[in-house]
Amino acid sequence: MAQSLASYQPDAPQPDRCATAEAGRIFGLPFSALDEQALVAQMTQAVPSGSGPKRLATANLDHIVQMARNSAFRRAYDRAWTITADGMPVYLYARLRNVGLPGRVTGADLFARLIEVLDPGRHRCFFVCSTAEVAERLEQRLLRRGFRRDALAFCVPPHAFERDAAYSDALAARIRAHAPTHLFMGLGAPKSDIWTDRYHDALGDCYVLNVGAALDFAAGVKRRAPVLIRRIGLEWAWRVASEPRRLYRRYLVDSWQFLWLVARDLARPAQPAHSRAARGIGRRT
Repeated sequence: MAQSLASYQPDAPQPDRCATAEAGRIFGLPFSALDEQALVAQMTQAVPSGSGPKRLATANLDHIVQMARNSAFRRAYDRAWTITADGMPVYLYARLRNVGLPGRVTGADLFARLIEVLDPGRHRCFFVCSTAEVAERLEQRLLRRGFRRDALAFCVPPHAFERDAAYSDALAARIRAHAPTHLFMGLGAPKSDIWTDRYHDALGDCYVLNVGAALDFAAGVKRRAPVLIRRIGLEWAWRVASEPRRLYRRYLVDSWQFLWLVARDLARPAQPAHSRAARGIGRRT
């Protein structure tokens, strides 16, 4: 059901489930005060036994627009462990609203840094990949880093797997049986976010990163925008040029709705950071 982000409220308050410091809120969403280095450091620590998965969401312009018309996607964000500003428009708008973000934290940067610091002796990874080539290249990269084969697991699900309850149940069971410390979903939004939210209770104690094309970049299957283009906030243009059929509508048509959502959000009072220890807002620790 389509609805405005500016007017969205969670269905019901739930126990506080977010452990990271909050910088402030835009579009009703709490954004993390941690920078990339601090988040990576936190995600190398063990998830407390029995606490369930800690799902990271990296918000960009497309996510904000999609959440306005997809209540399941919005719910997945509302119940994420922590949220970062991935896209430049989201980051700049947060700055406009005086939300004290330490900077952009993109899923691609976070993933690239994290897989270089994970400990082959302590960490176990499960990758849900877009293609077999991505899976094979990531496996070889991590084996070269010293990971054992039995510490790594990969899956390349069929198209529309999320609509197949039997397949999804089996995938969730396979993830749980592998007992990963980190689950990486490389299938894009909103599919990955909604699926991992739906199967939250079945995944076990692990960090969950829905990072889309980050797996393709790390595997060398797709080329990421040069650093200069990323720094000036034009990575979206690079991606449209690289995959015009798939992405032109997302970035050149639907993206204009972001301005309307910003206008709606500006009409709301500024939302300062809150102490999450004192409130229940539907987050998941």
